[in-house]
Amino acid sequence: MENIEKLATQFRKAIDMALEAGEFDNDSIYRRFPHGCCGDTSDMLAQYLLDNGIKTDYVCGMYWGKTDGNVQTHAWLMVDKSIIVDITGDQFSDRFTFLNYGKPVYVGQEDGFHRLFNVKDRDIHEHRGLSAMSGFCVPRLWDLYRKILKYI
Repeated sequence: MENIEKLATQFRKAIDMALEAGEFDNDSIYRRFPHGCCGDTSDMLAQYLLDNGIKTDYVCGMYWGKTDGNVQTHAWLMVDKSIIVDITGDQFSDRFTFLNYGKPVYVGQEDGFHRLFNVKDRDIHEHRGLSAMSGFCVPRLWDLYRKILKYI
């Protein structure tokens, strides 16, 4: 788990440095990192971990607000079906509903924050890397990924 945490921290720091350097200024979504970037970030982190010999599952959970009907999704990775790897949880640091979760890198067992999100079996799938993905977003993710790698 120590190596996973080291790699996740390294990748998060590289994203922060790339953001600071203006690498994402032309990307309408990623320039707001970490806000609203959990899916894309999980996809790219999965590629980075795969490049380092670590297989992951992609997890997408959904929060249903009990009183206000608020719906919020959040994505992260999982290693060996039990170790959560989340490098965008701090996007919720200013939201009481989400425990003011302020951890920019979390590697560990399920915690109170991640338990807030309902995850069904269909919401978890093996991540085989960016090359195995399809869709119009893949070239954009590869471009972002290369920008991030420059800072590692």
